[in-house]
Amino acid sequence: MEKTRGSKSLLARGPALQWWVVLLLVPLVLVLSGCAGSKKWNYLPATRAEERSIYVIAHGWHAGIALSSEDLGEELGFVREYLRPGRYYEFGWGEAEFYQADKVTAPIFLKAVFWRNPSVMHVFSIPATPAEQFSGSDMVELKLSETGLKHLKDQLRASFKFDPVRHPYPLKGAPHRENRFFEARGYYLITHTCNTWTAKVLASGGVPMDTLFTLRSAGVMRQAKNAKRAYLKLRPSE
Repeated sequence: MEKTRGSKSLLARGPALQWWVVLLLVPLVLVLSGCAGSKKWNYLPATRAEERSIYVIAHGWHAGIALSSEDLGEELGFVREYLRPGRYYEFGWGEAEFYQADKVTAPIFLKAVFWRNPSVMHVFSIPATPAEQFSGSDMVELKLSETGLKHLKDQLRASFKFDPVRHPYPLKGAPHRENRFFEARGYYLITHTCNTWTAKVLASGGVPMDTLFTLRSAGVMRQAKNAKRAYLKLRPSE
């Protein structure tokens, strides 16, 4: 997840992609990439007053999902205890060592690609609007119904690990509390990447997404843009 203007990207930052990374990923992407196909919107809002905005944001190889502070609700409001106040909060999921690494080395990358690994959640407190914070980034605003947003938040919450008294397990965080990692549920695999997770979360909210082999952030963003175009044709008039 990117932390520009106050924090650097956690997935796109670090050393430039080396030739060996490209050689490994290109055949995997060609074999495993998917598309939205004939999937359709679910949980459409009945009126425009019911619409709730979420943002899908690409950060290099990774795409995250941002919600307004007001929309965190009881499902996700616990993150405020671990982060500075924000207008929006962006959520991402990924391989534990790779995602938290200060420097991504070849062994770390190869382990993430070829092994079944633990995962972490990352939450970034955004002090501005997503458009202001991530100007120049590839971004899509999607409109969900209240029902769709509730399902999406339930899916996000289900990605966190909690102790018996329902507290999360906080991990590495930034000095000024602008971002924090947490222990997560599920294992990272080459067939279930951070972008597969993002597609599944979006699908839980009713967005038409392929959730099987969406491995790249480009696949997430392409489908999100297609979903937005489809929604504009279905959007309630008032």
